Amino acid sequence: MLERKPEPEFMDDPLEAEAYSVTDFSDVNKKFVETFCAALPLSGNLLILDLGCGPGDITYRTHLCCEQHKIIGIDGSPSMLRFAQKQSGSRSLTWVLADAKYLPFVSKSVDVILSNSLLHHILDPKPLWMEIKRVIKSGGFVFLRDLFRPQSEKEARRIVELYAGDASDLLKQEYYRSLLSAFTPEEIQGQLSECGLEYLSVKCVTDRHVDIFGTIL
Repeated sequence: MLERKPEPEFMDDPLEAEAYSVTDFSDVNKKFVETFCAALPLSGNLLILDLGCGPGDITYRTHLCCEQHKIIGIDGSPSMLRFAQKQSGSRSLTWVLADAKYLPFVSKSVDVILSNSLLHHILDPKPLWMEIKRVIKSGGFVFLRDLFRPQSEKEARRIVELYAGDASDLLKQEYYRSLLSAFTPEEIQGQLSECGLEYLSVKCVTDRHVDIFGTIL
């Protein structure tokens, strides 16, 4: 098994933030939001947090699909949020600079937490899972998608060339490092068990993505 090689938790390099903001991720982001909206079992006026929102495209797309809900994009990188804040929207869409492991919300106050590609940035995931467990209401919904670590560096390079072969060298390097920093589905299940969230589903949905989702008991 390929050993995990963690990468920095916060992507605050202005060049990295700009590269992510100008790259066209519309297809994968659109599919993510469609999958989330189809899976969302709740209705009414919800408070939804998008953890690790980056330049905000997924947050904004979720806002367009769920205009009746209050949606907050959260990221620990000021550089990323500067791009996210350029996304237009109503007062139901806002942005907050915060570490996802230390959220500025009272316990049991959030209805839904979603996240795309945050988990692999976290050095020690336990505080993140415990914070999610703290702020979300009983009956709330969690939906996270992330990369999972390939079996070898050769496989990681194959994935990069297959899915990001036309990207800039900077993005390809970031993608490769992200794959090596990702957790395996078995490691994620172990994290959930340690935090009392073992009932959440862990499902590989592509050859590189894993979804973690379910209703909080």
